[in-house]
Amino acid sequence: MLFLRLDQALELEKAADNMKKRLAIRYAQFNGLSSGEIADARIEYLDPVECTLFLPWRHWKRNCLCSIDRETVRLQAIYSEGRKAGPLLRSNKGGHLDRVAVYYIIKRVAAKTRIPGRERISPRTLKRTFAREWLLAGGSLGSLQKQLGHKHLWSTAHYLRFILEDVQRNHAKLMERVSHGQETEQPRLVS
Repeated sequence: MLFLRLDQALELEKAADNMKKRLAIRYAQFNGLSSGEIADARIEYLDPVECTLFLPWRHWKRNCLCSIDRETVRLQAIYSEGRKAGPLLRSNKGGHLDRVAVYYIIKRVAAKTRIPGRERISPRTLKRTFAREWLLAGGSLGSLQKQLGHKHLWSTAHYLRFILEDVQRNHAKLMERVSHGQETEQPRLVS
């Protein structure tokens, strides 16, 4: 599965039966974080006023800042219960989750849904969903690059392949011309 539709993304969040699971989904799905970034994130790096999360190691680079939606920040405050330091999401023993644990949290929640292809939902699916929704909402590729912490624009540009609205619109225009029997322009050959 490449990405979820928005209604499926909301269904996935509703399937989470506790705050830790809900936050794991929200950080990936509505903020674009990878499972490793979620696992490594710390409460002291979350700014509840600015709604930003500082990630000292993001991918292979240092010192990235990403925006976190207000609802996730609010839910994090409830989940943290006044803790001022430590992991955003704790393991059952109180320490950091690892990226594999975040992966399995998302897999288990997805299994509870009625989403077709739910067995293929992963943190990467949620990150792609985030990127697709960002672009569909009118966000620029440059701003998405900053949010995801990509050094190169080409790292972010591959998310454009999930946006087919302009392609579908142009295809519909072509088919309308074909159905009306209008000739299409001959392509100009450049030599």
